[in-house]
Order: sequence, then C-alpha cells, then structure tokens
Amino acid sequence: MIQSTMLSVVFILLLSWLIIFAYMYREKLSHMVGMVISMTVGMIVGISVGTLSAILYPESFFEVTIISMLIGGLIGVIAGYPFSLTAILDGLMSGIMGGMMGTMLGLMVPPENQNQLLNIISLLTVGVFFLVYLLQVSEINKVGKRSTSLFQPLPYFLVVCFFIFSFHGYSFEVSNGSSLHSSHSENRVVMIDAGEYQFTPGQIQVSQNEEITFTLTNNGSEEHDFEIKGLDYHLHALPGGSDSLSFTFTEPGTYQAVCTIPGHKEAGMIATVMVTESE
Repeated sequence: MIQSTMLSVVFILLLSWLIIFAYMYREKLSHMVGMVISMTVGMIVGISVGTLSAILYPESFFEVTIISMLIGGLIGVIAGYPFSLTAILDGLMSGIMGGMMGTMLGLMVPPENQNQLLNIISLLTVGVFFLVYLLQVSEINKVGKRSTSLFQPLPYFLVVCFFIFSFHGYSFEVSNGSSLHSSHSENRVVMIDAGEYQFTPGQIQVSQNEEITFTLTNNGSEEHDFEIKGLDYHLHALPGGSDSLSFTFTEPGTYQAVCTIPGHKEAGMIATVMVTESE
C-alpha cells in the first residue's frame, strides 16, 4: 500500500512538473512544440490510465473506458491550453484515443502477462515524460542559456530514476475487479449487460476448470439471450429481467457467445469467452 501510494505521488509529480513548466515558459515555446506536448502527454496518460483501469476493473469495462478517455482528454487539454486552440484540440483527441486504446489493451492481455504489461506501460510513461521535458528545456535554451538548475535535465532525470528504482520488483494487485483470474475453487459471478444490440463486456476471460456463474441482465427494450456456441449453455432474459446459470469450462480455447434472437447476432450481439489453460 505504501509503495503504491509513493509511486502514484511520484507519477503525479512528474506529470505536474511537465505541465507547470509549460505554463511558466509558454512564451518561449512555439505553438508547434505546444501541440507536440499536448498530444504526447494526453496520449500517454490516456494509455496508462486506461490499461491500469481495465486490468483492475474488467467487469466495468464501459465505465472505465469512458473515465480513461475523459482523463486522457482532460490532461491533453490542460497541457495544450497555454499555447493555442489547435494544441487544445490535439491534446483532447489524443487523450481520448489513448484512453480508448489503453482499456482495450488492458482487457486483451492474458492474465499471466498483466503485471508485465503494467510494468512496461509505467516505465514507458515516465520515459516519455522525460523526453517531453528534454524537448521543453531544449526549446527554452534556444531562446537564451539559463544557469539555473531548473533548466537542466538532471533534476527531472533523478526523479525518473527514483520512480524506476522504486518500481523495480513491484507487483500490482489485480485480484479485486480482476478476479477474472482468481482461485478456481471459488464460484465467480460474471455480470453481462444486454442492450440493443451488444453485450457488455464484449470479451470475457476465465480459467480452465473455474466455475463461473454468468448473469445476463437485459437493460434493453427487447428480449435477449446469451448462448455459447458449441456448449450446452443458454441464458434468456426479457426486458428488465435477468437469468443466471453456472458452468465450468473444462477445455481451454476461445468461444463465441451470441444472441440467438433473429437478427440480433447480425446486428452485433456477439461476445468472446476466452478460456486460458490452468497452470
């Protein structure tokens, strides 16, 4: 808990340092540089927040996608605000795209690679922060040499090194919302929302020999069902209703689940159930 809090504080410090620096010396940075800063910062923050959120809370995929897009877009807007409307728009769109990409990446990665992915994304993020800081310092020094240590890359680099050193060997706890990958002995409940015309989440990861209870909740105005192709598994729910049934996947692989109501599958009511081989 202490280490995760410390890493969060250092991450926010590095990001704030970049943005405050841009606000302080915006007159010395061109609009083109401002656009690069807003796009890069918005994108990398969106990706990192989206990836972490999707891995921690996969059962709330829609919500974390929207939140990650908003956070990435907001940071992009804040980073581009000192420069121009173009920089603001670039930062906004890049942040939204980054949040969307991050959540998709976090949901797609296999359970055994989740911590590796989070380590890579985190180190990539602080590395990009450092490169953006170097760009700012380089542009400011072109206007006039500065003797103060504030305009040298060493202080920022030391904070980045501190983050990397503290991060070494850290393992994210992905057991709450990501109990998609929890103990096989527990009966895990997976909530599936059905509407017109999609399942949420659209991709579900389970482990071989893990007992799963799928609960289909119909939030739409038409009846829907949930049938896993090739298996004897079928749920059906009227508008406003729900249906549940437990099942144990004995064979690893990728299974397709569809709504068998005429026309619904063709309209896009398809989900994927990925069964990973148990260790």
